[in-house]
Amino acid sequence: MRRSSERAGMMLIGAAVVVVVLYLLRGVSAAIYRAIVPHTSGLPGIGLIADVALLALVAVFGVLAAQMWRTRSPYLGELLMGGAGVGIAYGLSMAVKLLVGEDRPCRVELSLADCPAAGDWSFPSSHTVIAVGLATAIVLASERLLSTRQRGLVIALAALVGLARVLQGVHYPHDVLAGAVLGSSVTIAVVVMLVPWARGKARSLAGSPAPDGSRESPAADVDV
Repeated sequence: MRRSSERAGMMLIGAAVVVVVLYLLRGVSAAIYRAIVPHTSGLPGIGLIADVALLALVAVFGVLAAQMWRTRSPYLGELLMGGAGVGIAYGLSMAVKLLVGEDRPCRVELSLADCPAAGDWSFPSSHTVIAVGLATAIVLASERLLSTRQRGLVIALAALVGLARVLQGVHYPHDVLAGAVLGSSVTIAVVVMLVPWARGKARSLAGSPAPDGSRESPAADVDV
């Protein structure tokens, strides 16, 4: 458990460094935004793509959780801990938004009608945090339930959310990249730290036998 916590801590430190670097590169990000968004922000339905893709990820997560619960899968704990990680990542993203206070590019770079209200800060992209966090949780827990192609589709949906938010004009590219780093790293860190406990609880619920045929203790520690 201690080793898992150390790994998670190092991962979070690395993610924090990457997020800071991305913010420092906001000038380059703004130039990319100005080159792309004037040609994409008016595309029909562009504002709906991110929301539809995000809802699809939520639906996949819910269906997978229900299937794992019905079959008493020992991987249910990983999925639920991943979901908790998404919630924590979202909370951190909101804290970073308040701390940084970066205005939306649709007010600074361009004047777009469909722009969030003033005070709804841009860095990082919370849509992307949630989408990438959900995709990470699903992929980590579904190796035996989803095919490689299906997990690839989940990842593609998460990427589509971030891309659509930039093309719509409501986020800079660095907002989305930072959201992806935050969503994935926090979700993985939470799973890594809590998976031994979660697996023990899931096995207790399922009543799955240990390799020697005996029942495992709910407190059985599984190293990650």
